Parts: sequence; C-alpha cells; structure tokens
Amino acid sequence: MGGVIHNNFYPLKKLKEMTLSIAAIRLATVPNAGGNSVVSEVLSFELLQRCFRAKLLKTEMEVDYFPMGGSITDYVCDMFGHKIGVSVTRAMRFHGEFTEEDARRLLTKKLKGVVQSSKNSMEKWEKQILHVWTTNKDTANTLKRVYHTLGNDVTSNTVVMITVSTNAKYIFRNS
Repeated sequence: MGGVIHNNFYPLKKLKEMTLSIAAIRLATVPNAGGNSVVSEVLSFELLQRCFRAKLLKTEMEVDYFPMGGSITDYVCDMFGHKIGVSVTRAMRFHGEFTEEDARRLLTKKLKGVVQSSKNSMEKWEKQILHVWTTNKDTANTLKRVYHTLGNDVTSNTVVMITVSTNAKYIFRNS
C-alpha cells in the first residue's frame, strides 16, 4: 500500500559545508545514468539515512534489470530490515504557479516509471519511495491533492515522500 509523507528540509549550512555520510558521498562520486539530479539524490539518501537509519545497498548503475531499457531506480537502501527502491525527482516551475496539471503530469510519469522499474528489477525490493523535492508548501499541497486522485494502477505500492526545501536552491540547480 502506498501513501504520502510530507516533510521539510531547512539546511543551516551550504552544501559544501555539510558533513555527509560515507554512503551519500559514494552516491555523489560514482557514475550514474546521467541527468542533472545528483545533488537531489545525494540529499535524498542523506535525509533517509539520518531520519530512518537507511543503509545504502546499491547505486543507480549497480541495479540489474531484465528486460533492460526502461525506467530505473536511483538507489536501493535498507530501512528497518526491508529492501526499498528510491526514485528522486523535483517539482518546480521556473515561471508561474505549479498547477494541478503539472502535478498530475509529473506524478503520473514518475509513478508509472516506478511501477515499471519494480517489475523489471532483479533486486526484488519490497516497496519503492518516490522522493519529490519542492521549493514551497503550495506545490507540496498541490502534489498531495493530486496524488489522492490517481488510480491504484499508478500509485501501486509506492510511498510518495514530498520534501519542501527552503534555503537550498542547489537541490534544484544541481550546483
């Protein structure tokens, strides 16, 4: 069964001044599948590690899939003795308000990708988390509202964790 978790991340230090776990540093330094989301993935793991004692099991490129070529998961961790796949994304608009249509498009795309990667993964995790970073509570509330209108075929067994991050533009710029 899925659901939504909403939390806040307010860093008191700049990214380069943070003391990250060895596993988060590993995520930051090993090759990944591309894209510009390394910082959001690193801080996603660090948040799960500090809040829920998550242990990193595999990075994005270490996870095996069959058949190959579909959506992939950003990392696999152990939480409370359970193997969990984690996919990370960011919800934002550069101009204008983040709308319900924006939320529906993002959640549907990402959650369908989570379902596909779960089916094709050789890791056999028990659940996936879709970790969504956003810059404000209005966007978080829009995401939550839209999540509850999505069908079970999309939400599946996925927990959506929405993190409002203020004072951390580097999560959204990857710099």
